[in-house]
Amino acid sequence: MWRPLIEAECVAAWTSSSPFPHLVIDDAARDPEALLALLEEEGVARYEGDLFVFEASPPEPRSNELKQIRAEFAATYCEALSRISGQAVSRIDMRAYAYRPGHYLLPHTDHQDGLSRRLAYAYYLPSPDAPAGGELELFELHADATPSAKLIEPVANRLVIFEVSDRSLHQVREVLGGLRLSLAGWFYP
Repeated sequence: MWRPLIEAECVAAWTSSSPFPHLVIDDAARDPEALLALLEEEGVARYEGDLFVFEASPPEPRSNELKQIRAEFAATYCEALSRISGQAVSRIDMRAYAYRPGHYLLPHTDHQDGLSRRLAYAYYLPSPDAPAGGELELFELHADATPSAKLIEPVANRLVIFEVSDRSLHQVREVLGGLRLSLAGWFYP
């Protein structure tokens, strides 16, 4: 289901990326349309807080299909990403997300003491109505400013992986139209 990483290329990209270590991998799944079809049984609910508005599946997958997708994703990527990033990872979590017009996730880091998150990821699914907006935005941290450093479009079948630290400030820009669908979560030791 998932295409393996070409480690030599990924190590070079990881170590040279800015504003913090990350990878952008296109054509990550062999059959993204089939992957999307497997998720139809999962279902999502609306989540809203001070920093976000989106729809997501529960933290623990309900369907056997999403559990299988998560297991195959971990089997394909954990060992390779441990070598690429220098962060030992052996398990992941995974949720399905839907961002509709007006949905967003404001600037934040995924680092939280006690959670042991090492790497974050988002895999963009094909959408019946491609999104306008909804880019993943990475920021540089400076003592006096936090300028935008990189925009990553939510292109179908694209996988983005980045280091979780106090410095990995990022956001999901507001979706202006269409539907931004993704599988996302974290890698853990």
